[in-house]
Amino acid sequence: MDLPLLVFRGKGEHSLILSEWNPEVQFSEEKMTARSLHAPPNKPCRAMKFSNKGFMFVYCDSEKTYVYNTVTLKELVTLPLAKTCGLHFSPDDKILCTLEPFFTSKELPEGKKNLKIWDTATWDCLAEIKQKSQSLWSPVWFGDASVCARLMTNNIFFYAGNNFNDVVTKLHIDKLENFSLSPTTTSPHRVACFVRGAKGAPSSVKIFNYPKFERDDVIASKSFFKADTVKITWNQKGTAILIRAATEVDTTGASYYGEQSLHYMSCNGDTSIVQLPKNGPIYDVAWDPDSTRFCVTYGFMPAKASIFNHKCNILHDFGPSPKNMCVYNPQGNILLLAGFGNLRGNIEVWHNDSKGIKQIGQLEAPDTTQLEWCPDGVHFITATTTPRLRVNNGYKIWNYSRSAPLVEKKWENELHEVLWQNFPEGSFKMPVIKIGGVSAPKVGLNASKPQSYVPPHARGRSDYDASKFKQDEEEIAQAEQNLSKSALKNKKKREAKKKKEQQVQQPASNLTSSQRDAVAMAKYLLSNSDDKKGQQAKTTAPPGGEIEKKIKNLRKKIQTIEKLKVQQIEGKRLEKNQIEKIATESDLRAQLRELELG
Repeated sequence: MDLPLLVFRGKGEHSLILSEWNPEVQFSEEKMTARSLHAPPNKPCRAMKFSNKGFMFVYCDSEKTYVYNTVTLKELVTLPLAKTCGLHFSPDDKILCTLEPFFTSKELPEGKKNLKIWDTATWDCLAEIKQKSQSLWSPVWFGDASVCARLMTNNIFFYAGNNFNDVVTKLHIDKLENFSLSPTTTSPHRVACFVRGAKGAPSSVKIFNYPKFERDDVIASKSFFKADTVKITWNQKGTAILIRAATEVDTTGASYYGEQSLHYMSCNGDTSIVQLPKNGPIYDVAWDPDSTRFCVTYGFMPAKASIFNHKCNILHDFGPSPKNMCVYNPQGNILLLAGFGNLRGNIEVWHNDSKGIKQIGQLEAPDTTQLEWCPDGVHFITATTTPRLRVNNGYKIWNYSRSAPLVEKKWENELHEVLWQNFPEGSFKMPVIKIGGVSAPKVGLNASKPQSYVPPHARGRSDYDASKFKQDEEEIAQAEQNLSKSALKNKKKREAKKKKEQQVQQPASNLTSSQRDAVAMAKYLLSNSDDKKGQQAKTTAPPGGEIEKKIKNLRKKIQTIEKLKVQQIEGKRLEKNQIEKIATESDLRAQLRELELG
């Protein structure tokens, strides 16, 4: 079995290092064979990439771009590209895409063609393209690499057979902002497109079967409001997607990071919003490699994590803890739930099995900015990298079954990135999980008791006592207890009345995100037809008379029903006669329609 390579990209003399070891022996820094490739001292490595099957390694050292064979570690070719900042391989590794920053000058007022596409067999340049944006810059392939696509101003252009001069077909949709191709290697190939809403219309995601792109060829569609950006995630079988919709601003004021929602869409047309039991941001989403389940981390801290099935029902609910990341190992039988960024770096290790889910360990890796699984599915690496953190840069290599790192090393200068070598699917067997080998300590078991907050202006002052504020609160609570029963009862009535008035003034604020979206969608769909009906009623209904009175009567009844429905959504318990009133809504609307048309 080949030995996995691990690459470190940083600053200094050893700006690029490849290490390898046998995963079956005990890890130690002495047993890691380090080899430094051609990288001039103090020349930072700008970008690096393993091919999808791991047989090639590409990097740029700010002078040229080099391609190496990972088996012999011999140089295959040197490309005359000094500022490569992006690298991308096709799924079969027959095509390499390189990107340099786009710029204009007096000599080149229109800019230089900075996106180059190379044939990895002959290293001929197949195409050169101007690419101004560094987002969505690379062509995207289906899983079998038969067809690739590029997005250009409301159009997706498709190319076949690695011929980038002839467009086979194209998909045009107004307001098209993003797309994603299914990763499957067999037909049917599918295309998911995000169309941003405008002028009050909702945003939508549509799925097509390639190459049928007519309006009637949509096989699945999902519309929703509040979507400035969308991230589409396919499962490995290409049968369903998860849609993470987000807005830049949260209109409710609950979150600084905007408002988010998660939607499920199947290629057979089934769509659903994923109902999350806890409010707050959606941090991470990951499909189980078997494509039947997915994990979501969400909610205000301490966050929750849940595993859902394809019907969006919760199969397993993890307890609240500080976490914002979920990642499966390549084989799918281990799930890591981690809390990085402004969290302490707790990592929960869970055995993921169709029979059940069980915690098998808990680690702590503070200041982690990057986590990568080894292809063997047993080891993983955590690293502290620049520019996220410029101090204490370094890395740790872990075994899922141990609470301490196997290798821990501080980086002398800046560490920019860590990469494991890719391997073809099936190179490593499903790891046998050792259950019960590691104890799972409780989070915060030895944590010190939190101290009272002291404002900056009072820190270090001997006359400042934070406990007096707590004492004042206790005195207020004690005073409330000393109130007479009648006085306390009246106080509660006043508070309840005030709360009710606020709810009446702003009934929509109590609705959930999905309920508000449903109301907005109904208003959008019915606005034009209601306006037409209202105008027709004004022209056809005679002034005065019995018909006008009946119309007025019916409208009052419908308005009463609408208020009852809002109260029902807010959770208020209705009486039997009120529920019966709501049931008559369709008949009343039919009568009103007949009178207005009459």
